[in-house]
Amino acid sequence: MESLSARVLSGALGLVGLFVVLWAGLPLVVPGLVFVLWLGTAELNAMLRRREVTLNLGLLRWGGVLMLVASMPQLHALYPQIPWREVALGLVLFSAFSYELVQGGNIHRFAFSVMAFLYLPWTLGYFLLLRYAPDGNLGLWTLTLPLVATFATDIGAYFIGRAFGRHKLAPTISPNKTIEGSVGGVLASIGALLGYTSLVKGVFPFGWVELLLVSLLLSLAAQLGDLTESMLKRYCGVKDSGEFLPGHGGLLDRMDSLLFSVPLTYYLWVIFA
Repeated sequence: MESLSARVLSGALGLVGLFVVLWAGLPLVVPGLVFVLWLGTAELNAMLRRREVTLNLGLLRWGGVLMLVASMPQLHALYPQIPWREVALGLVLFSAFSYELVQGGNIHRFAFSVMAFLYLPWTLGYFLLLRYAPDGNLGLWTLTLPLVATFATDIGAYFIGRAFGRHKLAPTISPNKTIEGSVGGVLASIGALLGYTSLVKGVFPFGWVELLLVSLLLSLAAQLGDLTESMLKRYCGVKDSGEFLPGHGGLLDRMDSLLFSVPLTYYLWVIFA
């Protein structure tokens, strides 16, 4: 009960803090994303060191800052003809190659560093893009879509899985997850987004059929993000990515689903809007 109380309390405080940051916009979102970048890359580095994998931490962090700058909505508004994120990614790859040429050509470090960059710094930029899609006022509502879908998926998968779970979803990666729980997560996501968008009317550019598709895809993306981090933790031989929140594990343990659902939401918003 003490562990459960700590988990609920830290989760509630984290959720309140998240919404305050998102509501404030750039003055808090940018420092918040930089904080996630620094702590998240530290957790990745600590996990992979258990497998004697070295990351180019400087490249991940400062390249991540460059990616966040390239995701700034003001930059895209001033120079919409320039693909800023693609330019930033190209510079990061060029720098990674150059670093390894100077340091003796550690292909192992290069490959894992690029993977880590795409996993965390690259995806974090979509939080900034989505917060201002289509603008600073409506963007807050847009960013709530993956949050609602992800939290509903987690809750639905947990309770349905515990009550009815019989068939393993990915036994070698996450033995506790079941197909029944996965379906429950999808249904919870659909129900939550249908209820949420019916309350917040005139904001989202989705019809009923489109909303069902969006709910399904966001739930699947959230579950894929969760399984991806589980695969990474199993490879590294750790239970949690860190100790950021009591009862919740590391920061990446809380962010894993959103790292997949937020970018997908941005793509779906661009397609439908």
